[in-house]
Parts: sequence; structure tokens; C-alpha cells
Amino acid sequence: MMKTTWKHSPVSSTQGTPGCLGFCCFRGLFRGSYGKQQDHRDLQIRLDELQAKVDRLVGGLTQAQLTQPDKSTNQRASQALQLASNELRGIEVARYSQLPQFDASILDTYIPQCRRLTQLHFGHIVSNPHAPMAFSEKVGYNMTYNLVPPGNGNALHMHKSIEIFVALDGKWEIAWGMKGEHTVVLQPWDFVVVPARVCHSYKNIEEQTAQNIMTILPGKSWIAWAPDVVDAARSHGAECDDNGQLLKYAHLINKAEKDKGLGSSAANVEWKHMGPDEMAPFVYRYAEKKPFQLKMEGEVDEDGVDGKKPYIELFWKTIDAGDVFRLPRKDGVDLLVTVLDGTVIVKNERGATLEVGSRLDSVRIPVKALAAGEVMLSNPCPTACHLLVTATEMRMQNDMYFHLC
Repeated sequence: MMKTTWKHSPVSSTQGTPGCLGFCCFRGLFRGSYGKQQDHRDLQIRLDELQAKVDRLVGGLTQAQLTQPDKSTNQRASQALQLASNELRGIEVARYSQLPQFDASILDTYIPQCRRLTQLHFGHIVSNPHAPMAFSEKVGYNMTYNLVPPGNGNALHMHKSIEIFVALDGKWEIAWGMKGEHTVVLQPWDFVVVPARVCHSYKNIEEQTAQNIMTILPGKSWIAWAPDVVDAARSHGAECDDNGQLLKYAHLINKAEKDKGLGSSAANVEWKHMGPDEMAPFVYRYAEKKPFQLKMEGEVDEDGVDGKKPYIELFWKTIDAGDVFRLPRKDGVDLLVTVLDGTVIVKNERGATLEVGSRLDSVRIPVKALAAGEVMLSNPCPTACHLLVTATEMRMQNDMYFHLC
């Protein structure tokens, strides 16, 4: 992993007051019953693993502590039970400070002005489908953080699915067009939903500090690079095929994935063209608090998988000092909470702490956690906590292409 001396400054939390929280968008959009089918064999294995962890914790107690437990013993026993409860629910935190940062893991990072570090939360990194992800299971989309030096960005490319860019901090220029001739600027915490097949890129336009941008690519991790990108990467040492697949990872791809194809060359795909003003409806400003929501049509069966059509929504949420936010419990819906600023404590219906997340941490709250009981987020700090919530009903859609209709 390459060393970096980029300066990275946090964004201020003194931004606008919350408007519409976007939560009303759930009404009427999640219908039908969630199929509560379980693989009993996998569940038993999980229970056995949890039992082993509890046994190890209890094994550290003396006989006297077991027969006459003191306060410390009770706390350890409580921690063991809480560990089991939390893991059964599947709640996880991807901690920004602890996730590995991959360099030279994407084709364009060989180009000097495209160098950056990537953290993988869900799914795959394009050009490198075998980087380990932070969370334990896929939920239908690929998600990364990218720490980008000032003036750098990624190369022009396109996907068969929409791609969402979230400015986690700093200002970002989003370009589109075969030459990147059209641009729009994202302020901190804004995001843009780039339509499928549109040639696009991002660039950190801060002058002195490295900044983070989040990417969400629903469905399959497929890419086509703009003309000349593959040649430019090769000129700086990249060893890849004509589609931009890095050869050092090619041997790790199984035959089924190769047959499906992870990308195409620029000459073999149909690019969608958008004019200078056509991106405006797909830009979402934090100051306006307008949520994004999309229910997939088209490339899935009329009733979707298991009678449901894939769905994604993003909205901001502000939790004031000392307040609590009760998460929705909708059949089939997975939630991801990205902490933009502040600290949030995840609690169950009894008020017991399950997890804690701080700035740029991501908290995964899966379907089974919400089905098991109420999950709440509380703000223990004297200042407001700002969150971006991603709600999805698409965990069976890891190989589809998700587009705007």
C-alpha cells in the first residue's frame, strides 16, 4: 500500500437546519410480506459460533465469581449476552479508521492524476473483483469510499447501472460527456445520481486537502472505460486486458464470472449522451433535503425477485443533541447509516447499546435486525449528528443492472 502525506480536514458540522427528513418516502413503497425463510443449517452453525464466544468469556470467570457474582462479573456476563444478541441481529459497523485502503486496485489509479485510496464496504471494486469487503454479506449494491488528493479524480467511464456519488467532505466536480465537457459542483454532503451508460467522472477540486467521496453502484460491478483510458493506464505500467481488467486479478475470477463479463472496451458499448443541463434533475443538495428514491422497472420480471421489484432510497437525517431516531421496520428493507458528522449510538428496544458509530463510520442494519425488534439511534453529544441513510430492497439483485427509467 502506498504511503501518503495528503492533508485531510474534517468538514464543519455547522450546516443548515434539517428540513424534510425523507422518511415519509417509505410510505406505500414497501408492500408485500417478507419471506421469513431460514437455512436452519447455517443458523445452527452461527448459534454454535456465538455459543463458543460466550463460553470463552464465561470461561474467564472463577468459581467464586460464578457462585457469588460481583458487579464486575455481572457486567461481563451482560457483555457476553449482548455480544450474542448483536451478532444474531447482524448489525455491523465499518469503522473508517480501521478499514484497509487499497491503492492500484482500479485500472485508472495507474494514471498519476487518478491516484487515490479506496475502501470497500459492499460488493466489488471494478477492475479488482476480489478485494475483501468490510461487511459480511452482499445486499445488492457495491459501495466504496475514495480518499482523493487535491486535484485528482477518477477517469471517464460508464456503467450499465446508475452510479451515486456522495461528497463526504470537500467540494467535488462531477463531469460528464465523452470528453468530460459538462460539469457540476457538489458541496459537502450533496450527492448525484448519474444515469446508466453516461460517460462520467469525479474530481476533488479542493486546493490543499485530500477528501473522501462515497460511491454506490447498484447491481453488478461492470465498467467500460472511455476511449484512451486503457492505453493511458498501460503507458504508466498497468497490465490489463483490452477491457481494462487488471491481469494480476484475472486468475482469481472464476469461469462463470468471466463468461458473464465484467466490462467491455469503449468501442463495443452504446454510450448515452446528456447535454449540459440534463444532469440537474439528478443532483441532490443537502441544503434542500430532497430524498432520492427509485423503484426498478424493465430488466427484471414484472413481479421482480420473490414478488418484489428492487428499490433504493437515500435521505439525510439530523439527530439533535440528546434526541433519539427510531428506524423504520419495513419488510425486506436493509438500512445503511453513514455518519456524516458526530456520533450515534445504536440501541435495541430495551435501550441497550448494540453499536457505536462516529464520523465516516457506516452502520449496517439488516432486515433480520429490524424484524427482531425496534432499533433506535441516539445522539450522546452536545451537537447535532448528521446522517445519510440508504434504504434498499435489492439483496437478491447482485448481478442485475439498475437504471433510471
